[in-house]
Amino acid sequence: MFIPNKPAKYGLKLVLANDVTTNYLLTGIPYLGKQGTHARVGENLGHTFTRDLTRPYHHTNRNVTVDNWFTSVPLIQDLLHNCGMTLVGTVKGNKKEIPIMMKEKSNRVPGTSAFLFTNDITLVSYVPDTATAKKTVLLMSSMHTQPSITGTGKPEMIDFYNKTKGGVDTFDQMCTVQLQQENKEVAAVPLLRHPECSSNKLVDHPQTQHDPCLGTHP
Repeated sequence: MFIPNKPAKYGLKLVLANDVTTNYLLTGIPYLGKQGTHARVGENLGHTFTRDLTRPYHHTNRNVTVDNWFTSVPLIQDLLHNCGMTLVGTVKGNKKEIPIMMKEKSNRVPGTSAFLFTNDITLVSYVPDTATAKKTVLLMSSMHTQPSITGTGKPEMIDFYNKTKGGVDTFDQMCTVQLQQENKEVAAVPLLRHPECSSNKLVDHPQTQHDPCLGTHP
């Protein structure tokens, strides 16, 4: 695959799931292009990738942390009710599920948070306490049920996301492969990820808030 803005412009594009503690690769799916990779009916591609990558861990009460290319309300509800897993992920502000009041920052005090709740999902909108921040930070979670703020002044959801999002990035850094040919070092074939496709990370969490294993079909 060719990605012109990468230092290594050619490589294989993989979507991965990694353990959050060890960064160990758990599962991976190659992206075969628009003609070779298809979402299931009723799902977007991020939904299909996440469900397939986490299949070995369904009904184990684990959480998966994803970026905003993957996060959607249908995915969160599917994992919770049908797969026995929770999800924490950033979400794009242009999603139709996000109320306008949660995206607007002009009337918000920097460093403050706003929460919305459904039976399954918590949405937080955080206004960074920096002069350069142009947008609010939006996260969805089916793991968190309380509007908790940590000692950093940020929502606990955001601190949790920051602590559990780095498995794939760290794994990428460890995967530089050097090939030897006739005692000469040649360029490696890199493993590329699309900038928006930061993949999934798995983490165990205690069954203190709910037990997703007991979720029922909608």
